[in-house]
Amino acid sequence: MEIHKRICYKKFLERCKKTEDDLKQFINKRKKEVLSCYAGTIKLSIISADIIAVDACFIIELFLRNYENHENDYILSSPWLRKAVEQDLILIENQLPYFLLQELYQNFPVHVSPRKKEEEEPTHRQSSTNDFQCCLPCSWRIPSNDLSIEIDKAKPADDEANLAHSVLLLELTCEFFKEHTKGKSVENGVPQPKHFTDLVRYFLCPDEPMSCEHGVENIYAAKKLRASGVKFTPLKKKTFLTIETDKATKGKPNLACFSNLNLKLTPFKFKDETEWVVRNIMALEQFLYPNNPYICNYFLLMDQLVDTVDDVDLLVENEVIINMLGSNKAVAKLVNRLCQQINEDKFCYSHIGRQLKVHYDNIWNRNVATLKRVYFKDLWTGSSTVLGVFVLLFSVIGTIKSLKS
Repeated sequence: MEIHKRICYKKFLERCKKTEDDLKQFINKRKKEVLSCYAGTIKLSIISADIIAVDACFIIELFLRNYENHENDYILSSPWLRKAVEQDLILIENQLPYFLLQELYQNFPVHVSPRKKEEEEPTHRQSSTNDFQCCLPCSWRIPSNDLSIEIDKAKPADDEANLAHSVLLLELTCEFFKEHTKGKSVENGVPQPKHFTDLVRYFLCPDEPMSCEHGVENIYAAKKLRASGVKFTPLKKKTFLTIETDKATKGKPNLACFSNLNLKLTPFKFKDETEWVVRNIMALEQFLYPNNPYICNYFLLMDQLVDTVDDVDLLVENEVIINMLGSNKAVAKLVNRLCQQINEDKFCYSHIGRQLKVHYDNIWNRNVATLKRVYFKDLWTGSSTVLGVFVLLFSVIGTIKSLKS
């Protein structure tokens, strides 16, 4: 991998028609600022301008090749290797500050070839191993709420056609990580990301801020909630993390015996790479977003809904969970493992928890749900139950008449 990184480094210099001295001079001017973004758990003296330059140029060149659809590229032509690199770029300990990549891309304009038509979307790829250098990010220079990146739709200049600024770095980045963008549009700009992990978190977060309350509300497992009449419904065309509740009466009079609490959740797909993506985002939230722990809160709620494989069976059956791991038992273990060593004192779904608790604690709801589940679970069972009630009723009436006569 180091050899290929050096090759991409040389190719990037050829694109922008600059020398290694130009690049090292650029990095040295910003080295102190870059190193201030990392914690003191490593010897900063061993991080040379050359290491930073090679990694930064490799990333940008890789993004450019991906955008141009280089079919014969060593990394991009191998699905498992591309997925391994994508994983490493999201790992929180492997991050380069995004402002460095952005300034490098702006100060070293490169030629971007017209994009080839993509024949086929890349398929699901398997996870692999680490190849990158490790650093631990600590604090970041640019607050996410202060700056934003906007997509400039201006046409490129005629002669120096296709120079870098007709394609912004954000576009290149989103194209490389498009599997994680969740269909979110960036045309109106996005908050300035601190690094790639932060950008992936942005794509998972809701469009509107969510209010969080102190204290985590206890929520019963999915199977218990179902036994009290709670229904689980997938929310289509909603952003990730959206969870809603409402009363479902199925067109019947608004009576307790006909009403169900409907818990609507945006479907979540569990895949091989889910654990490492979610774990890195949750670790980021613990340090940088303690007041807005949206991802941590979502999986904390899922952890409470899922106690056993039976809970996963129910959520998969109702299309709230999409299982790509093979077995529902694997999903149950993963969900229960994700929130280990995660400490949260704020919860965005407290109101949902309160509604579910009130509904479950009502003994009438549980009894009616049991009645429906046992005696009216389908057409035939319901018909038999109704027929049995009429037979019993006629028998009682006949007995009373016989006694009177």
